[in-house]
Amino acid sequence: MDNNSLTNRIVNTLSYISILFLPVIFPLIVWIVAGPDHPNIKHHAKQAFWSQIFPLIYGIFAILVLSLSAWNSALPHLGALGGILLTFALLLALLLYIYNIAMAIKMLIGSE
Repeated sequence: MDNNSLTNRIVNTLSYISILFLPVIFPLIVWIVAGPDHPNIKHHAKQAFWSQIFPLIYGIFAILVLSLSAWNSALPHLGALGGILLTFALLLALLLYIYNIAMAIKMLIGSE
């Protein structure tokens, strides 16, 4: 195994496992810093970034819908929709958390 392959696997693993220590920020930095000669690292950093930021974006949207229902009493059913969206956001966050851990293990053992 060459040193470049091992480095790629470690950086890819850190991009996914960063959900435990520096979510969103670490994959974004790796995605930006990885040069054009490392398309594999860029690809996995981009995947890790989007899988870590999507639940945040979706959760903010659900909270906005919930806030809108509290602010406007003419739309009483919007509160139920906001609750459903927030529950789905939590489920999505859990699934993507598990996905990131699984991808980190996959990158670490090199079964890509």
